[in-house]
Amino acid sequence: MRLLTEDVTWSMPPLPHWYRGRAAVTEFAFQVPMTRCPSWRFRLTSANAQPAVAFYLGGSGTVPHEAWSITVLTLREDRICDLTSFLGAEHFPAFGLPASVMP
Repeated sequence: MRLLTEDVTWSMPPLPHWYRGRAAVTEFAFQVPMTRCPSWRFRLTSANAQPAVAFYLGGSGTVPHEAWSITVLTLREDRICDLTSFLGAEHFPAFGLPASVMP
C-alpha cells in the first residue's frame, strides 16, 4: 500500500463503484479481494504502454485459477495514482493470456 499516492483512485468498469484516497482503496482491498476471495494468481502484462496485472481467482491454492480481471496501473513518478480493473475473462484473449492457470 506504500506504493499508492495519497489521492489514488480505483475503478472497476462497468461497476459504478470507485474508491478515492489511500485509506479507501486500502480498506476495500482488505475487505473484499484480500479477504473474501480464497486464492489469487497473477501475470504481469501491459495495456496501452502502461503496466497492468492479469488476476486469476481460484477456490483454493491447489485448483486451477480462472481469469478474473485485468488491472491497469497509472503511475505518477514511482507510485500508483490510479487502478482501473476491467472485470471479466473476455478481456484476456486480447492480451494473449490464458483463460486459466494452474497454481
